[in-house]
Amino acid sequence: MSPERRFSRWRGLENYGLTCCVNALLQSFIATPELKFLLNRWDSSSVREDALNNVPVHLKGVLGAIRDPSCRAPHKDFLRCLDRQHIQLNVQHDADEVFLAVLNFIHQQMDDKALALEIQSLYRLSVELHHQCVECSSNQFLPSSSYLLSLPLHIRNQNNTLKDCLASFFELQKLSGIDNCFCDQCKTRTPFTHGHRILSLPTILCVQLQRFRLSDSGWMQKLDCSVEFQESLDFQDICSRDVFSKDFQKNEGTKYSLFAVIVHSGSAMFGHYTAFVRATGGSDWFYANDSHVEPVSWEAVRETYGGRSRTAYMLLYRREPTQTQGGGEGEEQEGERQEGERREGEVQEGERQEGGRRKRKKRGGEKQEGEKQEGEKQEGAVHEGGRREGKKQGVGGNKKGRNRKGRN
Repeated sequence: MSPERRFSRWRGLENYGLTCCVNALLQSFIATPELKFLLNRWDSSSVREDALNNVPVHLKGVLGAIRDPSCRAPHKDFLRCLDRQHIQLNVQHDADEVFLAVLNFIHQQMDDKALALEIQSLYRLSVELHHQCVECSSNQFLPSSSYLLSLPLHIRNQNNTLKDCLASFFELQKLSGIDNCFCDQCKTRTPFTHGHRILSLPTILCVQLQRFRLSDSGWMQKLDCSVEFQESLDFQDICSRDVFSKDFQKNEGTKYSLFAVIVHSGSAMFGHYTAFVRATGGSDWFYANDSHVEPVSWEAVRETYGGRSRTAYMLLYRREPTQTQGGGEGEEQEGERQEGERREGEVQEGERQEGGRRKRKKRGGEKQEGEKQEGEKQEGAVHEGGRREGKKQGVGGNKKGRNRKGRN
């Protein structure tokens, strides 16, 4: 599919009263065929009670109707559903909070719990808490693991890089003094190092750059400082081996490609959300500002690093597929993505063929009608010629008969 055709199929979303936050998030969901693929596997017709308040039902509807030009407001019912779920219209919202709320609604409201868990697992970064005694170096792991659907990264009020922010998140912290922990080996309270270890990485990595925080005076402020990020990301290059748990699968992919950036413009008190999204399976970037969509370059995306009011707030990366023996998770994920692209392509190709079929049918109908009329005209001419010939012969015969009779 050509870039021009992808752009012609990419659609803006009208703002219905401070809905720019939801509109920007929806653009990132539209750019995630893995999500649409899983939602299409769900038989949402089974939801009969309180379907109007079911967020995944309406999200599935948006992703299905967004390519239908006859549907003028594909996301209006979704907005109304969120409004009934206390994500109200005409109220400013935080994009990361709405993102997590939508994923939680999917997990809670889908009756197919196994499929709901698959959807949540798309974004799930599983970690375990790691404790190590400084005195005896014994490791102590907490009995249960936890997970993150959005990775919150602290940024400093100066120039930052995404690599440094990620490394800082997984950096071990020292607990000492009143924070000493009890060591089973030393049988006393000792200084400990504490941190996270990665158990598994998600298919879709969502990163939140924590630009909003309370000032010393108690007011919420926004940090417009620069955070440099790239189109590609590899955890192996960013983090040391110690960051990965001993249970981390070594054949699991660690490389990611950026496909969406949620942008906040303005201050902490009032602002506007837009989104940069990359066409699925391509390198073309588009800028979605509510109903307005335009193609842009990577240079335009880089302008959201910071230093001005329009800054990147959320980054969404897709894990690159890996080749494993006998197939594997990478191939399965790539298959799901390609299946989503295939279905979308089939819809578009079907629309094109349907339009062509109608045109051919119209031309064929006109041709058949013309041939029919021409045939009728020729047949009429044949009948008319036969009638005249018969009449002529009849007249001639009568004349001969009269002549013969006269001679007799």
